[in-house]
Amino acid sequence: MKILFGAVNHQLDAKNRIRIPSKFRNSFPANEPLYFAMYNGNRIAVMPESVLGERYNFINNLTPADKKEMDAATSIFEWIEPVEEDGYGRAVIPLRFKKRAGIEKEVLTVGMGNFIEIWAQEVHDEVINPLTSEDTNVVYTKKSEK
Repeated sequence: MKILFGAVNHQLDAKNRIRIPSKFRNSFPANEPLYFAMYNGNRIAVMPESVLGERYNFINNLTPADKKEMDAATSIFEWIEPVEEDGYGRAVIPLRFKKRAGIEKEVLTVGMGNFIEIWAQEVHDEVINPLTSEDTNVVYTKKSEK
């Protein structure tokens, strides 16, 4: 799979559908199911099944008798839904995801390496635009510490 990066501004249509931008869609593995995954409150990811399996394989190491672990897993897994595209390549963002992300009409889709994020344009502008170089350098520092 190619590395996904960059951003595309677009809009929901009148039926709350989006078309995953071709620059991203064409980089996902062919014929692999895609999933919406909501995390960090306002981010909607679209991940191929292989990436979803990698990121969420921690479920196999949980202790079913540990209530705290299982409650946390439930709160994560309840926010995963399959992406169902129509014959024109449009997908409906689940309404509860749309509401939680604050999406009205304008969206920004951002490549995140091996998945994409869908943001409400306004939320993205409020959260991401104010970041400084010191804020963004934390990801490089964290990686080099491992």
